[in-house]
Amino acid sequence: MGIKVASMIACLYIARFAVEAERARHPEIVSRLLLIGEATVLDCSLGAEASGVRPGIRMSEAIGLCHNAIVLPPDMPYYNRLFEEMLDHLQELSPEIEGDSSVTGLAYIALRGLPVQLGPFAEQLIAGVHRCFGFMPSVGIAGGKFVARVAARISRPGAARIVPRDGEAEFLAPLPVSHLPASDALSWRLAMLGIEKIGQVASLPLGAFQAQFGPEGRHCWELAQGIDSRPLVPRIKEETITRRLQLPAPAVSLDAVMVGVERLVHAAYGEARQAGRWVRKVTVRGGLDPAGTWELPVAFREALADPRDAWFAIKAAIVRRPPERPVEELEVQLVGLSAESGKQAVMFEGKGRLWRQVEEAVRQIGMQREQPRLGRVMPLEPWSRIPERRAALVELSDV
Repeated sequence: MGIKVASMIACLYIARFAVEAERARHPEIVSRLLLIGEATVLDCSLGAEASGVRPGIRMSEAIGLCHNAIVLPPDMPYYNRLFEEMLDHLQELSPEIEGDSSVTGLAYIALRGLPVQLGPFAEQLIAGVHRCFGFMPSVGIAGGKFVARVAARISRPGAARIVPRDGEAEFLAPLPVSHLPASDALSWRLAMLGIEKIGQVASLPLGAFQAQFGPEGRHCWELAQGIDSRPLVPRIKEETITRRLQLPAPAVSLDAVMVGVERLVHAAYGEARQAGRWVRKVTVRGGLDPAGTWELPVAFREALADPRDAWFAIKAAIVRRPPERPVEELEVQLVGLSAESGKQAVMFEGKGRLWRQVEEAVRQIGMQREQPRLGRVMPLEPWSRIPERRAALVELSDV
């Protein structure tokens, strides 16, 4: 039988998430050195890191350090979608999940009120992610997000580190100050002062440290003490409807892509109508040949229930930004589902009461000023390619 854990937070971390995602998609490159990026390195494999490659350096420099490495362009839509699927899996274990917006592959799980034992729960968490996604994460558990994150990041893949609530400062003391969320300027000043360990920061008086480094210094000092009052912001899972289509052969022409997307839009809207849902946004994705993802979000001005209206906007968006390479698979996802639609009404419609009030206000201003500066935009030639001909500003007194 488990024990209830009060105010503990687990952090799940997948090191080199982009590399692991590409290896899961392409098993044939599992044993190869891997560089992901374009002008600069976004992520690299452990072997490339051992050769001196670091994220952020120029790709030409990284290739010089790893001649035999495979270079892949980053596929951010694929990484983000895979991470969202992982968060959906974690949300089955706890209702309070937060994905770190700055680091893909890092998530926080609130254990408050859950009848679990920390050690077995961490093992279950690691095994579940490995079984469902093929990743081998590390887990840190502590009373605050910062300590849990540090514990997860310094643990090897497949291992867990549990920091007791009264042992945060002792755990952090021997670690380098690079774990603190300090700016480059603050990190440089700490290095100039010979402060290399978090324990050195914690040993300094708060008043003197804050006077020297300001609010940022106070925040880092509190974290060095193991004090982290930041709450976990629960992720809100959106209701979505997704339809996929595997093409028999890579579609080269835009017309073939259009036919497939239109078919998926009508299929997804059919389910939305059955559920009585209106749609505010549609995301179109395509798996490209030989690799990569084409993603096109289309937001509507108001929620739509008719697939023909939605397809009109989606088709125009596809024409503006078509896929760059042949498409192997298509996906349409309806997002922002609502039970009913609200429409934005025109404030001044016809010669109603509000419009008469505006006219009276303009008349009074005209009595005080020789030339009132209030005007109204009147459409002239909305179809014109010249912006100046589409509308004109007319004084309200002349309308």
